[in-house]
Amino acid sequence: MIRRLHEADRQLALALLNRQPELNLYMLGNLETLGFGADYCEFWGDFEEDLSGTTTLRAILNRYMTGWTVFGLERADWPGLGHVLDSAPGTATRLQDNPGGIDSFLPYLSAYRAGRTFSEELMTLDAAAFVPLPPPPGLQVRRATMDDLHALTPFYANAESMTRMPASIERPVRDTRLWIALETGRVVAAALTNAETVDLAMIGGVYTLPSRRGCGFSQAVCSALCAELLSATKRPVLYWESPAAGRVYRKLGFQPAGVWRSVWLQEVS
Repeated sequence: MIRRLHEADRQLALALLNRQPELNLYMLGNLETLGFGADYCEFWGDFEEDLSGTTTLRAILNRYMTGWTVFGLERADWPGLGHVLDSAPGTATRLQDNPGGIDSFLPYLSAYRAGRTFSEELMTLDAAAFVPLPPPPGLQVRRATMDDLHALTPFYANAESMTRMPASIERPVRDTRLWIALETGRVVAAALTNAETVDLAMIGGVYTLPSRRGCGFSQAVCSALCAELLSATKRPVLYWESPAAGRVYRKLGFQPAGVWRSVWLQEVS
């Protein structure tokens, strides 16, 4: 049986998602921050009942705006969950395709197909493995405040794959955290957390101006962000595509934890 989840389902949802918390960090963050009442964030659950009457939650499908995430056990009703996504109002644009019990959720979609697919290495950082890296001389590294938005908006406006709209810059400054590196008062590098739970944090938005790459700025800002997260007993999690980024994260002490697959969806005509 598939239905919308509500507050009474919270503990069942947490138990399922915490089977693989790193892969489910966005859903855990949405559950912790937004719960079940936001109109732009909804959770669907697939339940089964055994002969004794015991009910088990075997899969969760989460929509956040136009992006979808799914996780479940192998025996979940994957076709039924696919129908929920296919028939949802509006257009789905993204899928985090790390469903846990199966290799991919894409075969269960009929209204959408994969456009671009990205498979990136997922890594985590334990406090005991962290190697803090000091900033280069002359570089100021600090946590951003709302007063920095006027500088961060143009910084992220043409940040290649890290390009963000103003609202997507303001949100981590206000709700999670965003760290910046400044050279002679100008923002030259930044990193932020896209989602946080009580004990995990997903790092993203790591970007350095092209003219200032190779100077250790990204590693300095990531090091400061990781130090703050670890001091708050939150384990940093991230995924990367660029080999240069991978080298930075390994220097900081990050270790491989799996594969993160993201899909940009296209409607089937």
